[in-house]
Amino acid sequence: MIAYGNVAYFVAMLVLAVPAVVLGLLGRTITRYGMAATVVMVTGLMLHSPAQAPYLAGFLALETALMKGHLAFTGRFGRKVAWERRLTVAAALAPLVVVKLTAAFPVPSLGFIGVSYLTFRAVQVVLEISDGLIKEFRLLDYLYFLAFFPTLASGPIDRSRRFGQDAHLGLDATSYSRLLGRGLWLLLLGAVYKFVAAAWFADRLGEVGGGPSGMVAYMYLYGLDLFFDFAGYSHMAVGASYIFGIRTPMNFRLPFVSESIKDFWRRWHISLSFWLRDFLYTRLLMALLRRKTFKQKTTASHVAFVVNMLAMGLWHGIALHYVVYGLFHGILLVVNDIYERRSSFYARFHRTPAYRIAAIVVTFHLVMFSFLIFSGHLITL
Repeated sequence: MIAYGNVAYFVAMLVLAVPAVVLGLLGRTITRYGMAATVVMVTGLMLHSPAQAPYLAGFLALETALMKGHLAFTGRFGRKVAWERRLTVAAALAPLVVVKLTAAFPVPSLGFIGVSYLTFRAVQVVLEISDGLIKEFRLLDYLYFLAFFPTLASGPIDRSRRFGQDAHLGLDATSYSRLLGRGLWLLLLGAVYKFVAAAWFADRLGEVGGGPSGMVAYMYLYGLDLFFDFAGYSHMAVGASYIFGIRTPMNFRLPFVSESIKDFWRRWHISLSFWLRDFLYTRLLMALLRRKTFKQKTTASHVAFVVNMLAMGLWHGIALHYVVYGLFHGILLVVNDIYERRSSFYARFHRTPAYRIAAIVVTFHLVMFSFLIFSGHLITL
């Protein structure tokens, strides 16, 4: 069974969805049943890849121990003990770092399904405990949040407090019926994206020739294939979440009509870009300003942009093309910010239809070139 990848997965998911739909239409809370369904689906995924099972189990045990330990420590000694917070965050990030490092060398893989997404969920909990936003987290609720099967493999990266509200407050029958209809539509749309559109572009990729024209064709075909494949998966994950009563945030919002690179990151892989904004960029910027590392706030902001996007690249992997992809977007964000702050042309014309159309065209091509970098087809080292 492969997450959103074969018939067995969809059959199992749809069979398990029937009791969830009945509970939802009766106005009953789906959480306990959702936990059971998650156990069944995760077990099925591990049976397909049994080598991953001990690593996933070890990860869940480690992150649970870190979460409970951090709650106990902050409850007793307060939230101001910096060394403990840093050590806990580092330990929570360690599985992802180890998996990415081992993937780059000829050694047995330690990876498991959804490691990048699960790690960021776990780190979010640790950081919000440190912020005083989370004061308790029941074991089953925590494991359900981490391993919730619709979003296990590739996100979106939900937030624990928002997830918990959906899980425990529940919906009345009328609200659930609307959510169910939306969920079924997203499942269908995501399937069309992934199995029709993405498959078509993937087939065309295999027909691309060499030379400069072949590279240009590859750039556009790969970029569109990437979008339809990933957006298709994300739509299906959100749709399945809705069926189980969890309003997982959308991960894509018409990214190819973005009018700037800043706008693009508000529309593309939204859960990742917003996670990095809230838990890396903002915190790094505040630290730089507090320590007066740079004289100007804009300089600190630009440094934080580059570091933030470099981390985004490394989150995908430590290969050179991922690093360059992240740095490229960091530099684009800096240039975007300087242009919008200082350009009189932008101030005068950016609301006009002609400018907005031109901005969409320019942004689209910059994004497509960045996807060519991301693909590894341009940088082969």
